[in-house]
Amino acid sequence: MKNFKIMLLVLISIAVAVAAPAEDNNKKTNKQKYAEKIKAMEDTFWAASKEGKTVKGVFIEGNSFFNGTTQPQEKPFGEPYTKDELHAAKQSAERNSKIMFLSEDGNLYFPCPKKGEKVTQSEQSHRIPRVMTQAQKEAGLFTWSTPPPLLGREVEVYGEIYPGYAGVKGIHVESIFFEGEYIVGKKD
Repeated sequence: MKNFKIMLLVLISIAVAVAAPAEDNNKKTNKQKYAEKIKAMEDTFWAASKEGKTVKGVFIEGNSFFNGTTQPQEKPFGEPYTKDELHAAKQSAERNSKIMFLSEDGNLYFPCPKKGEKVTQSEQSHRIPRVMTQAQKEAGLFTWSTPPPLLGREVEVYGEIYPGYAGVKGIHVESIFFEGEYIVGKKD
């Protein structure tokens, strides 16, 4: 009887050992799940871009915009600031001045959290997934961004747009595309 119990335990152990690797092979690693999530996000972005459902524009610093110190809406698209204005705007943005999104067609958007979120983080520190071309991926560029370092740069965003108030619309930015480097402090 004692040998039977030992044999039974050995057989069960072998069965579990053989079944466990097969189960592990079916599970996806976090890296695989993340890669699939990014691929789906990129596919959604590029499809929306082809359909004209993305918004091209520039991030601008709100305080100097609203008090009239700068007038990015009066400058050529993609060049909303002079060098000195951009330096001051980036300093203000890094110190938590509100950042707005000025679209190519002149609409003003306020980056906001997803509809229904009552308690949120600062949208200025929110990491936005970055959509990249194959060349950008091969160059090893950052895979996300936050708005402050992108101040004054032309970008294309995809997200949910809300009606807003008094002509300023809300936008929850789900993904972003831009040319060049993102690293803070690195020259473009």
